[in-house]
Amino acid sequence: MTPDDHRLNTASTTLAAAYDFAPTQSDYADLLRSMPQMRMLKALAWVMLALLAVAVLMGFFLVTDDGQPALDAPTLLPLIMVAALAALVAFGYAPFGGRATWRKPANREPVHTVLDNEGFWHEGPSGSQFITWSAATRALETNEAYYVYVSNGLASLVYWLPKRAVPLGDQVAVRTHIQAHVPRYQIR
Repeated sequence: MTPDDHRLNTASTTLAAAYDFAPTQSDYADLLRSMPQMRMLKALAWVMLALLAVAVLMGFFLVTDDGQPALDAPTLLPLIMVAALAALVAFGYAPFGGRATWRKPANREPVHTVLDNEGFWHEGPSGSQFITWSAATRALETNEAYYVYVSNGLASLVYWLPKRAVPLGDQVAVRTHIQAHVPRYQIR
């Protein structure tokens, strides 16, 4: 068992519980942060920022034959614009994307979630979705929510349940139930 794998070595647990919640702006921002595609995009943005920083520093430290810096203003301006875009992706996409998603009136409507032995029901503004536990590839628990991932080709669909919707006394049962049904369970 790896340190991040918190799977229990117990038999399947039974649970049939329904939870209702109204999504908040921070729920959508947390959801975007938990998506594997966004995590890869953020890592790529950090790599881009590091490479641009090295390029700019090399441009100032490397000099031409006449003693002038190798980078001049016309060359530096596009690099700064690319760096600003990479910084926006690295630092701002989740909060801004969460706000943009939450601003749509349909995304503020209540969500009804049911966990049982068959799977995970998620009924909300985008319709009703049901995933069987066998389709779930992994699960993640953060301080804010439970996330269940379903592989969808290159991307992953994420079904979520904010912890604020689950009474404190039920949180251990929800964790145990998801751990019993999903192959990879991580707590972050």
